[in-house]
Amino acid sequence: MTIHRFGFLSLLAVLLSGCDQPLTSPAAKLSSQTLLASCQKAFDAKDLNLSISECGFAEQWLSRFDSDSMIYAQVLEKIGDLQASKSPIESESFYLKALAIYEKLANPEIRFDPLQLKTAALQTVLGKWTDAELLLKRALPIIETKEGANSIAVADVYNRLGVVQIRQQLMTDAEQSFQRAISIREALPNFSPNILGETNNNLGFVYQTLNKPKEAESFYRKAIALQETAKESPSVQLYDSLSNLAALLRANAKNQEAEGYYRKTLAIAEKVFGKESIQYAQLLNTLGLLAQSANNFAGAEKLFNDSLHIREKKLGVSHILTAESANNLAVAMANQNKRTEAKPFMRRAAAITEINLGADTPLTKQRWNSLLVLELAEAGKNQQQPAPPRVQQKISPIKNLR
Repeated sequence: MTIHRFGFLSLLAVLLSGCDQPLTSPAAKLSSQTLLASCQKAFDAKDLNLSISECGFAEQWLSRFDSDSMIYAQVLEKIGDLQASKSPIESESFYLKALAIYEKLANPEIRFDPLQLKTAALQTVLGKWTDAELLLKRALPIIETKEGANSIAVADVYNRLGVVQIRQQLMTDAEQSFQRAISIREALPNFSPNILGETNNNLGFVYQTLNKPKEAESFYRKAIALQETAKESPSVQLYDSLSNLAALLRANAKNQEAEGYYRKTLAIAEKVFGKESIQYAQLLNTLGLLAQSANNFAGAEKLFNDSLHIREKKLGVSHILTAESANNLAVAMANQNKRTEAKPFMRRAAAITEINLGADTPLTKQRWNSLLVLELAEAGKNQQQPAPPRVQQKISPIKNLR
């Protein structure tokens, strides 16, 4: 991390020069508490430059003269907080140094589980699932002792454990973690329907991955029922649960019911994300695929066209998802004998796909072949219309987990 020390630069040079000799000057008597207070004051003032300066100076000083202290650990944590959004990797490094000091001190009065949870959250962002799981498991007994084995805080940790276990494909472990979180939350007198629903959705995802569709559907429906009663409704969590249920129904060939839930999800997406959001465009594309499978090509054309416009605006004209909408739009047009109108969209989809994935990938070859078939049909050499692409959307991934 680059630390701008401003007026402290010359002082720091004096303090750290001749570091093998005992310091007896007034400057050497700087209080660790004073340094921490200056760092904290700048941090609380939300002045980034001043915070970097004050906390950076404190870290430099304390690393030399008080490196085994709780104060040094607190300063390291503050610097980690400052770096969290800008440089997660550096932030993790500061957090881990602070944790090492806390653990070395082994002071029962020091609660460092919040830092453990914060570090685990950062490691989740960085994709370090195993590291995050280990930290959560180390924090769990501390929280159980301080808060109680059936507390909200413990339920939250179990939910987070389940999430990182899913990322590692540890589905049996994730199932147990989510079940424990649900049992705690359901027993609480003032549980949050939204958060409880989120954990039910997570467990539904586990069962879907384990190829237990009945169990998955049951938990998705329970999640939706809870989240629809929440004060925060409509919410991102409700959007996730509806998306997962709709995808499950579609995967099990229940297209009519799936379409109903996708349209319900579309209405939630409009309120939560907006009509020009990526989420809204994705749902339009999915609804277009359902309409196309029911031979409603005119309806599919409109849905794909709307999806294409949003993706062009939000993702750019050369994005692979923009190519998906363009290709699907071309297929819907071709199935209505609008071959001339369809050709530019299909050519564009093939070119974008080749740029993004390469010329030798199956999807690129499929799209160029579809264009060839379309051109032959238009020329009257082959009356066969291009078949709709076999697009298989993956089940909606878990989003916005806490």
